[in-house]
Amino acid sequence: MAITGSYGSGKTVLSTALSRLTEIPRTHGSPMREPIGGEGRSVHEWTPGQLVQLTVNRYTERVMSESGMPGGFISDGSVLHEWAYAKVKLVAGSYPGTAMPLRGRYRSDEVRALESVVDDLGLLMRRHAERSYDAFLHVPVEFDMTGDDQPINENFRLISDDILLPELESTGIPVYTVGGDIRERLEQCQKALGIDAVNEIEEVVRQVGER
Repeated sequence: MAITGSYGSGKTVLSTALSRLTEIPRTHGSPMREPIGGEGRSVHEWTPGQLVQLTVNRYTERVMSESGMPGGFISDGSVLHEWAYAKVKLVAGSYPGTAMPLRGRYRSDEVRALESVVDDLGLLMRRHAERSYDAFLHVPVEFDMTGDDQPINENFRLISDDILLPELESTGIPVYTVGGDIRERLEQCQKALGIDAVNEIEEVVRQVGER
């Protein structure tokens, strides 16, 4: 199963808590590292080609990690996140001025060409998702991001959800939206999936902390 949602929605907290509750192992992608050939540059200085390079790297890392868990896993994010992040960043940038959907946005010829590449990579990611996940637990945007130096803004989060949710649903894999605090989210996950708790939910909530 995969915990989905945009940046800062609480995927890591929920995947950690659900893993502790059920003792199903958790997996996740690595942070976006500096691209080869772009060492020393911040995320805002990556070229479109370097963004595509890092997207391929993250996809590869996720596939390798998830393939090493044939007995099942809880994924913090999913391979389809790599497609959504790259697509939104290419077309709208890290700090979109509005939450206008991608479909109505202007693309230069370069962006249009690279977006086509990302969409083709997305087909590979979708095939892996269909073979590897039995459910998506989607966390909506309910909390503001914390901290001043964020790699994206709130509009980016909304645009990401706008393209990610339909993509998840189109796979045919069940998608369950879970909201509220961490206790409520855990309870909704259990109810949706019919999975048993190995550990006490109150202890797990204490361990991961409330949000």
